[in-house]
Amino acid sequence: MKTIISTLLVFFYLMVNVLALSPQKKHDPNVNWPTNEWTINTENFIGNSAFNNKIEKLFSSDSYGMYGKTNSLLIIQNGEIIFERYNESIKSDTKLVSWSMAKSYTAAITGIMLDKGYISSVDEKNLLPNWNDLRKEITIDHLLNMKPGLEFIEEYTIEGRSDTAEMLFDEGMLNQAKFAANYPLIKLPGTFYNYSTGTTNILSYILKNKLNENGLDYFDFINQSLLRPLGLKDTTLEFDKSGTFIGGSSIYASTRDYAKFGYLYLRDGVWDKEQIISKKWIDETRIPSKHTYNMYSNKFWHVNKYWKNSFNFPEDTYYCAGFGGQYIMIIPSKDLVVVRLGETYNTSTDDLLSFLGEIVVEVPSK
Repeated sequence: MKTIISTLLVFFYLMVNVLALSPQKKHDPNVNWPTNEWTINTENFIGNSAFNNKIEKLFSSDSYGMYGKTNSLLIIQNGEIIFERYNESIKSDTKLVSWSMAKSYTAAITGIMLDKGYISSVDEKNLLPNWNDLRKEITIDHLLNMKPGLEFIEEYTIEGRSDTAEMLFDEGMLNQAKFAANYPLIKLPGTFYNYSTGTTNILSYILKNKLNENGLDYFDFINQSLLRPLGLKDTTLEFDKSGTFIGGSSIYASTRDYAKFGYLYLRDGVWDKEQIISKKWIDETRIPSKHTYNMYSNKFWHVNKYWKNSFNFPEDTYYCAGFGGQYIMIIPSKDLVVVRLGETYNTSTDDLLSFLGEIVVEVPSK
């Protein structure tokens, strides 16, 4: 009886939140899909003085101490590039590191595999043979939403303990998922949010295993199901020695290719009449997962109106985020995808996010 009640409550919660989602527009049939290249419509967008002043400030070396160095800023509206700017030595096809934005790609691959039946459910457990203790209760959903309960210290410093640094650059670098999966439980699975690159690499390893069980190569599947349909020709995924996509941190792509990934989500998983990922998966991604402080779902971040004044973004904003201020912002209410890539390493990214929100405010809705 408790299980039935719990299931009904979850269903009711999802239905209420799905109904509350702001609609995402369909692709304008008068605009070419950006599979081969983006339509550029910068001439029709003339930013006001406030917009232009903020752009100059963002790219000015005088602001590096507050916002870090911005390498690129790209704004997509109505399926077209309405603004694009690059810093010195950076071009439209320059591949830049994703860092943790890669996590959102891992989630997309998970959604595609669910749609195709290679994963039975996000509640699937008993995921790894060596998880023969309480870790066997860890589910796909727990891994998607940073709630497996595993010990893992996510730090980006050489001072003190950093399980992330050990995994990426030292002891665990050749088989990163195995390194992370060997950590013990410190909380019951599903009850505790702990942001961890290791968690995503474990999920990536599980995805690879499931595909291999079905006679499919991991890279080939990603290429055929995601990279090729979207025309992500300036995107490179890094794999470790075990043949596992380093899905927690390691994509190198052009700013325009990152925008394509965001645009896929903005268009409810549709790309040029093909449903790449189900709308159901996109909708679930737009609803914060339980026990994540209303900030996270399926490896996307959510603007939390109770935290930092929403960073000045509309409340329906959800986004990919990476170390150093890498962002793909998706804003349905303004039909926008905003990509910012840069090097914000010596200052807080909170101020950067707030300032990007100020720039978005100056872009009129369509």
